[in-house]
Amino acid sequence: MYKTVVLLTDFGIEDHYVGVVKGKILQELDKKGVNLTSLQFIDLCHQVSPQDVRRAALTLFFSYRYFPEGTIFLCVVDPGVGTERKALVVKTDKYFFVGPNNGIFSLIYQTEECIPYEIEVSKVLRPPYSKTFHGRDLFAPVVSFLLAEEPLESFSKKISMDTLVKLEFKPPQKTEKGLKLAIWYVDRFGNLITNFSQELLKAKNKPFKILVNHREVPLVKTYGEAKKGDLVALFGSEGLLEIAINQGSAKEVLGEPEIEIIFENEGV
Repeated sequence: MYKTVVLLTDFGIEDHYVGVVKGKILQELDKKGVNLTSLQFIDLCHQVSPQDVRRAALTLFFSYRYFPEGTIFLCVVDPGVGTERKALVVKTDKYFFVGPNNGIFSLIYQTEECIPYEIEVSKVLRPPYSKTFHGRDLFAPVVSFLLAEEPLESFSKKISMDTLVKLEFKPPQKTEKGLKLAIWYVDRFGNLITNFSQELLKAKNKPFKILVNHREVPLVKTYGEAKKGDLVALFGSEGLLEIAINQGSAKEVLGEPEIEIIFENEGV
């Protein structure tokens, strides 16, 4: 059976919501007589800003590939809870993703071969249920079905990829002399994580300069190469270019700066 359930939500850690979702999964498994000894829950993140589906999509994308085959990802950042929005199980070669059809799996769609299923709500919800807590009453039971290895067709139906909500994550924008970058993510250290990958730099294979607000910034391999307070660029753990201040916050100092890559002889 699948042994690992990873939770990603905007529920926070001060309230009971996360614990109740886990409890509901265990309760449903207990009803089925499923052995629980090998099941583990991993709390990926519960501090996603409320309703920030885009942030959740990036958090999931940065993380999912580091989990063992068979992992079930329960992702509930769901501003449309209780509406007509669809609820999904997305199956890939190695994983299952459970959550709302609101774009939270957008980057998974781009990187994995996906088979999407729409959860048939009438086959899952049991009264009394809440229209504002589908994490507990809809998605948690679905996770229990997957853990019990029940056929997907018993509670969901296969749907087309064309019916899925997809958020747009744009690549770097071409300019006359290079590329204009976008900030995809700001981590808790205030590092500005961009949409420019190390692979893209290698593909270009040209000398380049990094400009932040038209000021050249050095590319380093580690923060320790810079003095405290220095503005630097580096490729972080996700292989994306980051703008950072050593032992400081680039976000606090710069806000949302203009970031450019200028390539030698570009456009010549």
